[in-house]
Amino acid sequence: MGIQDLKLSIEDLPLKSNFSFLPLIENLKQEVERDGASAVAVKDVLERLKEVPELMESSIDLECIHRNQEMVDRLLRFVIPFTATQERISVLTLPFDLEQFYCTQKYREVFEDSSKELNVQRGFLDPKWELYTKIMHAYIIILRQFYNCDLWVDNLFMYQLKDKYNGLENFFKVDVLAHSIDIKVLGELKALTKDEIYSLINKPFDVDAWLEMLPLDNFEFNGFLQLDFIDVTQLEVVSVLKTELLEKSSIVNPQKLKNLEKHVRSLLGLPNVKLGLIALHMNDGILENRSEFWKGFLNPSQFTCSDYQNSFYAQSLQKGETLLLNDLSQKKNPSVVEQGLLDQGIRNISVTPLFYEEELVGLLELGSTQAYDINFTLLKKIHEIIPVFSMAVKRSSEELFNRIQATIKEECTAIHPSVEWRFEDAAGRLLLHRDLGESTKMEEIVFHEVHPLYGAVDIRHSSMERNKTIKEDLVEQLNLASHVLKAAFELNAMPIYEQLIYKIEKLIDRLEKGLSTGDENSILNFLQSDVECLFEHIEKSDSRLKKNVQNYKQNLDSELKIVYKRRKAFEDSLMMINDCIIGYLDREEEKSQMMYPHYFEKYRTDGVEHNIYIGQSLVQGKQFNRIYLKNLRLWQLIVSCEISRLTHKLKPELPIPLDTTALILVHSQALSIRFRQDEKKFDVDGAYNIRYEIVKKRIDKALIKNTKERLTQPGKLAVIFSQEQEMVEYRRYLEYLIDKGYFEDKIEVLELEDLQGVYGLRALRVTILHQSNEKEILTVANELKLND
Repeated sequence: MGIQDLKLSIEDLPLKSNFSFLPLIENLKQEVERDGASAVAVKDVLERLKEVPELMESSIDLECIHRNQEMVDRLLRFVIPFTATQERISVLTLPFDLEQFYCTQKYREVFEDSSKELNVQRGFLDPKWELYTKIMHAYIIILRQFYNCDLWVDNLFMYQLKDKYNGLENFFKVDVLAHSIDIKVLGELKALTKDEIYSLINKPFDVDAWLEMLPLDNFEFNGFLQLDFIDVTQLEVVSVLKTELLEKSSIVNPQKLKNLEKHVRSLLGLPNVKLGLIALHMNDGILENRSEFWKGFLNPSQFTCSDYQNSFYAQSLQKGETLLLNDLSQKKNPSVVEQGLLDQGIRNISVTPLFYEEELVGLLELGSTQAYDINFTLLKKIHEIIPVFSMAVKRSSEELFNRIQATIKEECTAIHPSVEWRFEDAAGRLLLHRDLGESTKMEEIVFHEVHPLYGAVDIRHSSMERNKTIKEDLVEQLNLASHVLKAAFELNAMPIYEQLIYKIEKLIDRLEKGLSTGDENSILNFLQSDVECLFEHIEKSDSRLKKNVQNYKQNLDSELKIVYKRRKAFEDSLMMINDCIIGYLDREEEKSQMMYPHYFEKYRTDGVEHNIYIGQSLVQGKQFNRIYLKNLRLWQLIVSCEISRLTHKLKPELPIPLDTTALILVHSQALSIRFRQDEKKFDVDGAYNIRYEIVKKRIDKALIKNTKERLTQPGKLAVIFSQEQEMVEYRRYLEYLIDKGYFEDKIEVLELEDLQGVYGLRALRVTILHQSNEKEILTVANELKLND
């Protein structure tokens, strides 16, 4: 049930209350009995109060306040001291009523200024929200007074104070203090068990359940409430900035960038501040703007990167730190860029380099028309959001770079150089038809009679390893949270701590049995929403607990805010393997293009797969011969072997040692490939040829016939085929490579279990030799005279 389902209205609210000073007077009498520091002054006021008996009634009205204002002021000095009225933004109101009978001087200065506009934020003008917050604050007081239970409810109201003239905004939350409220039970107080209390606490929005369990009309509230307005401008604006910067077009869309500038002005309290962002880079000391992303103060069509070279912009990027110029107009011999800023009226400016994962991605400008407006104390306020600006600039500059490339290729894609000529021909014909006024679209690009080669290097048991690391990280984070709660429970045996500890133990037990779909999200949501939200209270409740909370936070990843140790180790290992494979493939593939041009593509999975197509239709001006196909097949075997050797050698250096498997699929029939305009990639063409794609997707799980053994194994290379002549050809290649020291002298010939829709597959499998062939290397070195 949600708040919008409430059936009650404000008029039907079953809250019985009386405006009275009696709870305050009782507190003051206790102060006299304690003989506290203010006992003498309190005693004097209580004596004077006897002369105004109507203020001591169990229920009074505002007219009574007005008639006895001087005495009321004396009485309220013990609620809000005179010195605090100049600093504290507070009001005193009737119980559960926004009608106030007292406010501090600071409140008047802030909220009664005609130049300011006050708004309730976040949509809480809804009467149901007003009703809900009154009900919950009533229950907070009831639970605290009668059931020894502190219920925490987040502030439902946020006030925005906007300057009508300069647009600066301030935000205030409201703390409700009930120390001058006393509750009278009408009838017999209902006994509630701990389980009943916590069943209510776990259903904060099910107001009907609360009203049924603890009817409010059984209680009478006497006294008054104190509302303290707390300035949370920095927290609120930083939160809004983070949220908006995470939006895709946050710094590209002019209106959204203007909103960001408005928020920065409110954060700094400077109405004249301007915000600029530039994707500047340093390359061997030279400034570059590779992506053309430029939302800076100066127009890029009038100023080039070389103009910035001898300015404080370059100094900031070289040093990697913020530079601040208090008054540009006082600088002698300003550079071209600095003069351009002055021409725009900017006198005070700071520039901050933006780094993303230690890579320089750009620069943030803050400028003002007033000298000395910006200072380093103010700049500390935006320190927290600099990483988010960095991420936004990185993302936007990459997106813009990709758009530029897409525009260059128009309706095509980033095409492989071997087939670029074909796209150029098609584009030329398209433009010719358009110039003639004909309505047409780009012709379909198909290459017929090409021979496919497919290979894959996969990470062994990658899904199991990933799930294992996720489970271990989750268990560690749960244990860390449990340690904090247990320490807190030892010092303050609050039932909520015990209940959360119990739930954590249950979650750990469940994880030990295995990780299920959705476990990660549900556990992290539980930790963030139910546990971590208590840490601030735990730290403040006892200084001895601060170390426990800090230990928890220190074990979290600084960006993800979760334990991310083993998962990071796994992802780093996976990345190291893939980077190793891709780096080697890129180098060798560049050499292989010199044998005969062919289409090549690779893509990351949990490992790296590659597709190769070779044939006459792909090449312009060079005759195709099957010798090039045979040569490429032999090259693929050697490359697959060398990749396995490299990943085996890399294994000891990995944070988590992972094994790789290697396979090659042989398909001797030529096929056609078609460029898919919708997906911007090549796919095989024709129903018969689609079988080739189906086989590719399923062979990595293939089992040896009549066994449970997977074909692909660490340290081995599997070559899958379906035709006898394919086996004969590849057996010759493997025998040659065995002689050259690539594989052990044994070739397994295996039948495979049928796969879904795929039958009759067989395989050759060889064991890779990982040791170096020292004799051959020395021989080559002598021939090249490398040992001289």
